This record gives sequence, C-alpha cells and structure tokens, in this order.
Amino acid sequence: MTEEQDQQEHEAAALFASLPPEGQQHALRVLRHMNNRDQWTGSFGWLIGIHYIEREPGHITCMIDVDESHYNPAGVAHGGVVYSLIDSAMGGTVHSYLEPGQRCVTAELKVNYLRPVRAGRITAVANLIQHGRTLAVVTAEVHNAQDQLVAIGLGTFAIIQRR
Repeated sequence: MTEEQDQQEHEAAALFASLPPEGQQHALRVLRHMNNRDQWTGSFGWLIGIHYIEREPGHITCMIDVDESHYNPAGVAHGGVVYSLIDSAMGGTVHSYLEPGQRCVTAELKVNYLRPVRAGRITAVANLIQHGRTLAVVTAEVHNAQDQLVAIGLGTFAIIQRR
C-alpha cells in the first residue's frame, strides 16, 4: 500500500466513523452500488446503481435495484432516480446509432410518473423513434418488478461532433 492509499484509508475510516448510524447505513448502500458497477454507465450511473442489461441498435434496456438510498423524504424513490434511468436508457439508444466522432446530449426530456416506486427492480426500455442528422427522438417505459408501468418518457437528443 502506498502512503497516499494509506492516507485515503485513514480519511475514509474517520469520515465513516463521524457519521450518525443512519448516515453509515446510507454510505454502505452507496458503496455497494459503486462496487457493483456497470462499465457502460460512468461514475454517476455507478453512484445510483444503473446497469445496462440489453443493448441493440435503437433499443436499450437498463435497470436499477431501488433501495432506501434512492428514497426521498416521503419514503419512495426520488423522481430523479427514475428520470436518470430513463435518460440513461435513451442516451444509450441514441449512442447506438452515432458515427465515429459524434456524441449525443439530452436536449429535452419529459417524464410522466404514473405510480410510486418503493423498492425492488425498475427497468427502463428505450426505443429510437426518429434519427436525423442533428436530432434524435426516443421513447422509454419504466416498469417495476410486478411489470406495472411506473413512468413513461419522451426525449430529444442533440447529435454533435466531438471536439
């Protein structure tokens, strides 16, 4: 172990010990998400636990196992968790059609929340509707573990050249 790693380990232990018990429980859940990361999601996706489970051109499926670390103060999954899952699925769908040197960014995304998510797996399935030179339109549906529709989304993604 290097001196820097040793210093980081001591800092992490001190930070963890300074948390109240509920903070320690939350920190452990977040660390578990990061430890079980998907190579396609990037650091934000790791933080909330996004996993891509199906990737085909124009069609992406990804999921999150919702737990207490995703809750808002009302005790249900924060809307941002569902939104981020939809955005990730849609972005992956557009990305599957990009040419070398291109990237995509979310230009607009509308989500209709249809039922609360309390715990368990939610799965987003995104499909490309239209792909043009500079814009792509994508839809997504999110279902819970009981296959109930919990949210739908419609997004527009800008296609831009990398610099």
